[in-house]
Amino acid sequence: MLSKKEFKSFINFSFLAIIIFAGHYFLLKCFNVYLFAPDVLFIHPFLFLITLSTIFAVKIIFKRTKLNMLGYVYLGVSLVKMFFAVLFLMPKLLNDGMFRKEYVLQFFIIYFIYLAIEVFYLVKQFKNE
Repeated sequence: MLSKKEFKSFINFSFLAIIIFAGHYFLLKCFNVYLFAPDVLFIHPFLFLITLSTIFAVKIIFKRTKLNMLGYVYLGVSLVKMFFAVLFLMPKLLNDGMFRKEYVLQFFIIYFIYLAIEVFYLVKQFKNE
């Protein structure tokens, strides 16, 4: 069950994800010639869910391990996250169609934005504990 503090953090993360989506959408509309890639906005729900599941997994595993194992826990969960990201990208990477480079570039930019938010949130969360 989520505590009141965790629920508030979830809501803040959701609003931040909406802002990131809106910014990406705005950039796509303004620079459509340079950034166009079909279905590129489907990156956001995937990365939102995988980042949220990573945060929950780290918190659940951390409650069952020692404090000095936090780095290893995060590293293991991040490797799983990267594996799912590569699986998500595999159809675009194997496709010889156009816009592959634009799609992959936008994916990794958004991926690193979500990764930075995730690290910031976890550092803030575990600093308080």
